[in-house]
Amino acid sequence: MSTQLSIRNLPESVNLYLRKKAKLSNKSLNQVVIEELSEKVPNIKDTLDSSLDWFIGKGIDVETMDALTEEDKLQKEKMAKTNALS
Repeated sequence: MSTQLSIRNLPESVNLYLRKKAKLSNKSLNQVVIEELSEKVPNIKDTLDSSLDWFIGKGIDVETMDALTEEDKLQKEKMAKTNALS
């Protein structure tokens, strides 16, 4: 699905940058804007795996991921029981 946007109040320096980049790369202004915006938007993957990348690195194997998920589940159950007793 594609969406059409209008951009208002674009600073002149940004306008010139995008137009120059389009001309130098023999691409349309539209394509350059799409590429620039696409580079700035994060790849959405809000999982335990991606949230731990900063701590333990990328590429968690399946067994480690399963263990972390199970530990998370156990901790939540423990907290629920503790809260229920309070």
